[in-house]
Amino acid sequence: MKQFAVFLFSAISVFAQAQPAAGIAGQVTDPSGAAVPLASVRLFTRDATVQQTTTTDAQGRFRFERLAPAEYLIEARTEGLDQASPVLVRAEAGRVTEVDLKLDIRGLATQVQVTAAVTPQSTIEAGKALDVVDSSMLERRAEIILSEAVRLVPGLRVQQLGGPGSFTRIQMRGLRAADTGVLIDGMRLRDPASVQGDATAFLGDLQLINTDRVEILRGLGSSVYGTNATAGVLNLVTDSGGGRTRGEISGEGGGLGLARGLARIAGEAARSRLHYSAGAAHLNVNGGVDGVESVRNSSAQGQLLWRPSATASLSGRVWATLSTVGINSSPYAAPAANLPATTVIPAIPLDAAQARLGDRGLPFQWGGATFAPNFFDPDGRREGRFVTTLVQWVQQATPRFHYRLSYQNVDTHRDNRNGPAGQGYQPQWNSSSVFAGRIDTAQARADFAAARWNAFSAGLEWEREFYENPSRDENPNPAQRVNARASAHQRSLAVFVQDQLRLLGERLQIGLTGRWQTFELSRPKFEGGFPLYQNAPFAAPPDALTGDAAISYFIPSSSTKLRAHAGNGFRAPTLYERMGSSFFWGAFSPLGDPQLRPERTVSFDFGFDQYFASSRYRASATYFYTRLQEVIAYSGLVNDPYGRWGGYVNMGGGLARGLELVLEARPQRNLLLTSSYTWTNADERRSSLIGGSLRSIRVFPHMFTLTATQQLTRRWQVTTDFLAASDYISGSFFVGSGSRPYEFPGPRKLDVTGSYTLPLADTRSLRFFVRAENVLNQRYFEDGFRTPRAWATAGMKFLF
Repeated sequence: MKQFAVFLFSAISVFAQAQPAAGIAGQVTDPSGAAVPLASVRLFTRDATVQQTTTTDAQGRFRFERLAPAEYLIEARTEGLDQASPVLVRAEAGRVTEVDLKLDIRGLATQVQVTAAVTPQSTIEAGKALDVVDSSMLERRAEIILSEAVRLVPGLRVQQLGGPGSFTRIQMRGLRAADTGVLIDGMRLRDPASVQGDATAFLGDLQLINTDRVEILRGLGSSVYGTNATAGVLNLVTDSGGGRTRGEISGEGGGLGLARGLARIAGEAARSRLHYSAGAAHLNVNGGVDGVESVRNSSAQGQLLWRPSATASLSGRVWATLSTVGINSSPYAAPAANLPATTVIPAIPLDAAQARLGDRGLPFQWGGATFAPNFFDPDGRREGRFVTTLVQWVQQATPRFHYRLSYQNVDTHRDNRNGPAGQGYQPQWNSSSVFAGRIDTAQARADFAAARWNAFSAGLEWEREFYENPSRDENPNPAQRVNARASAHQRSLAVFVQDQLRLLGERLQIGLTGRWQTFELSRPKFEGGFPLYQNAPFAAPPDALTGDAAISYFIPSSSTKLRAHAGNGFRAPTLYERMGSSFFWGAFSPLGDPQLRPERTVSFDFGFDQYFASSRYRASATYFYTRLQEVIAYSGLVNDPYGRWGGYVNMGGGLARGLELVLEARPQRNLLLTSSYTWTNADERRSSLIGGSLRSIRVFPHMFTLTATQQLTRRWQVTTDFLAASDYISGSFFVGSGSRPYEFPGPRKLDVTGSYTLPLADTRSLRFFVRAENVLNQRYFEDGFRTPRAWATAGMKFLF
């Protein structure tokens, strides 16, 4: 069997190499016909088997070689505000196809995205609500962390509990943080050791190092991307390399004790057979907000792609992060005498001078405060790391048939350490609680073009995940010392299909997607205490079956796109929800249920995109509706078959609906404006708060954003962004027998970034930049945690 597999692989490779290669070349010009040097040109196949980048030479020329005969989408952009919308071109075997790209210096260009479906589409074609934050936008705003990069996207609620590198949540369309999936190059990034199996535990660690763009799908993604994608997904796309050797070396520092260095490089070698990109960065925050924070983060990201022939490629990608974050005490409620009898408590913070006393472990006066913020904890920290690697083989077997084989590994490790020092409840001895996990994913996918207007994809995905939770302390009495370990693993198998139709001269786009997933559990292991779940049934839990449909229609006469998207989603129960436990006083206590059913969701959205004045203005509106039919939540229990007094159960969910409005404008060549307003009405079916409040926690009912970029001269550029949001409800404060709802004022945050570029040679330059955040110096809190007031950093980049 092994010999047959080797023979088959070799035969396919030889067949692929025998096909004559194609090429695409051309010139990028401005509307006057002048050549545009150093423009970035990107190439995508319709089936996503090829994504390449190159740069234009001094005459504005570009060239892609060793391509398979196929249809391609090609686009161009500059470091400024000018872009060329995607052009569809067909490469023929044995010849070089010429295509010229003209930059649009007045209007708004569309872009190619790869997240809304399993195949690339231009943003004008997609039937789903989608945003792209590309590298030029990240550069203009000088962003260094993923959460800040997507903070202004309509429908997204980004909550950061402190300064850069702090714990971060991202909620989409009024749903929970676990409903938003995070992808790296289209493959899931999850922490199998976290309670809900999502990527939230590592969001604060995700530096932007070698990321070409971030694509944000607003709305259901379960049928395409599986679990933890019922609200949408964030897809971080790695720089594919290619073109001339290019890169940067940069450093910055300033407020909050922040210092960061970064180096990256990309290009190609071996006559375009080898494409590469790599980057590394180190972030250090010494003091942070009010001098009580500390962050150290070292990260690296890279990709290598080898093309043995025009129709085949083998690629590898790695992203690794090692971080240490100081963990302070959690905010807590004031004494009962300070709290009003109303259902919702106004969030009144402890006076800043009194908070400083609390940071030093000294007695303080409550005054009229209703909560105390996070106090400094000198011996609390989280040491974390994750490594995700991807290996992928892609081949065009025939001009109509492509396939890909992928393997990804995600390895996560979080060690929460604490000691007796600090305010509030603290352990008697130094302690350590480790949450470690591993996910192995193997995927095979085939793409078949039945006709020019129809692309069909089908795939098989196998996944294995494992988690363990060792706990220990340093009790000087060995007989009472904690040394316990719980571990579990499960496997799943999924089949997914998609059919993409392009009709009526590609004005009508229809996408149909379906996914079926089944699970297999293994009995957990417990060490250091009496084992749990010994009598629990471990038959296969219920399967998950999802599907969705998206449709868009473009009306050329009025430059109007109508779109709609509907379907159902799911979130698979995590290992912790199924077999999790706590360890206290020398014994394990069960929290999970091995027979939990997957969460179920139904959702739809519809809207339009309207272009005006030769595409210089775009107005967009989207209405969304999501019903969580059944969720997994923690609840008190009576007469539970596993002896639990509280644990994870299936129960009714909630409802979220709202409206997203976006206006983009380019009234002048050197001015770009983007504004959005989001209204969200999210309610729980069953309240978890004292008083019965049904408002979903942490959700902004109203949010407004505005971004303005002004290219003052060819060297000077200024970008300003503003976010304002209404008050929100927090459920993080335990009072007596449960949590009471606190109402916190929403932020009013204004950031300004300015840069000056000094040319050194044709391809080299120095860029000086300043980024000022929270310029209005607003004092606001996230779930009671302090956030930075006005602060700024400055830095320099050497670009080549």
